[in-house]
Amino acid sequence: MTKPRILLISPTGLDKNGKPIIQRKTYLPGLTMLQLAAITPENFEVTCVSETSEPIPWDEDWDIVGMSAMGGAGLIRAYQLGDEFKKKGSLVVMGGIAITLFDEERTRPHTDVIIKGEAEDTWVRFLNDYLNKEVKPLYKMEAVPDVKTFPVPSYHKFNLKYYGFWRPVQATRGCPFPCTFCSISEFFKRSYRKRPVDQVIRDVRAAKASGTKYIAFIDDNIGVDFNYCRELWTALIPEKIIWISQCSLHIAKDDEMLKLAYQSGCRILSFGIETVNEVSLAQIEKEWNEPTKYEEAFAKIKSHGIEISTEMILGLDGDDETVFEKTFDFLMRNKIAVPRMYILTPVPGTPLHKQFMDEGRIFDHDIQKYVGGSAVFYPKNMTAQRLEEGYWQLYKKLYSTKNILKRLNGNDANLELFMRLFVFGTNMTYRNHINRGITPGIV
Repeated sequence: MTKPRILLISPTGLDKNGKPIIQRKTYLPGLTMLQLAAITPENFEVTCVSETSEPIPWDEDWDIVGMSAMGGAGLIRAYQLGDEFKKKGSLVVMGGIAITLFDEERTRPHTDVIIKGEAEDTWVRFLNDYLNKEVKPLYKMEAVPDVKTFPVPSYHKFNLKYYGFWRPVQATRGCPFPCTFCSISEFFKRSYRKRPVDQVIRDVRAAKASGTKYIAFIDDNIGVDFNYCRELWTALIPEKIIWISQCSLHIAKDDEMLKLAYQSGCRILSFGIETVNEVSLAQIEKEWNEPTKYEEAFAKIKSHGIEISTEMILGLDGDDETVFEKTFDFLMRNKIAVPRMYILTPVPGTPLHKQFMDEGRIFDHDIQKYVGGSAVFYPKNMTAQRLEEGYWQLYKKLYSTKNILKRLNGNDANLELFMRLFVFGTNMTYRNHINRGITPGIV
């Protein structure tokens, strides 16, 4: 009996002209499709594709086409692909954070099945119904998946021709902080679940077996529980990997943890510092970030050999037109190696979106623009047009070749040559994206 064929697609984003963003390789791939492939019963045949770098096999017949998108232009691209595969007769299934938080009416015309919530609970139920010819149009998560039971991701599903040297691994899921703009916080209901360390090490070894020692922990906040981190990072030392991840600045308060992180292979951490304006942090319930201590924290992290990437938001209620120059000066003064910025975006389903809707401040509901590079709401202290113009001007200035070299030259983190080249290459990729009107970090 022929196995039903499943095609799992990570849709790419769209550029400012609405065209799919295609590049030579997917450098920081996600884990969702590999995780779904791993939990798919053996009586299905599964292929995984990252559209950013990998051609979609349109000329093949697929029984099921599954897609997941974080939001914005990636979601619109999923809708476009869904329309085409429905015409070809495939059963189209869509899920993920954006689909879960957005209203069903936007998604329903483009798919046959909607999956809401974490797919480890819903995906297998859907597949069983498919085999029994009892497919439903909607599957909702009935129980929070037990992270202690996850199988090894199907790294062998990567076509390595289209991927860079980083492999995704997950140690923790979710984030306990209440940031009002964050879709992650809303999707996971502020839960924070830690996977058993031996299983994380198992996955790291499986990722290494695909031919690399470079691991990207895709955790939303890997450094929340220091006791867990101490156990995990100690276990990572014999693995001799190089790893990167996202973290909160709390780690800067503990030299022991920074030292252990470096010993375990950590070389870059990304911090959502959001803004240097304390008034603005209060708006998004992130006062605990302590902007007055940013510079001290960054210096300490770098002194332990760990490079810094930052994520910041422009257009918060405490921001006026001086925010652009203040942000530029701050990032240059602290020699932030990989700075990323986003215009405040009221993502549907988040507390911020509800607040702005109640206040009548959202004037543009085109989801394609909800990727952090467009002003879709009325800021308090400047016009939306000025916010958008200032954002792109700041990015172009920050990523000029001269300023890239200034930020990277003599950086205290003192990375080894290969990682320095990676950081420089990331800067040049972002520079290319900025010049094309693509928000850095969306692919």
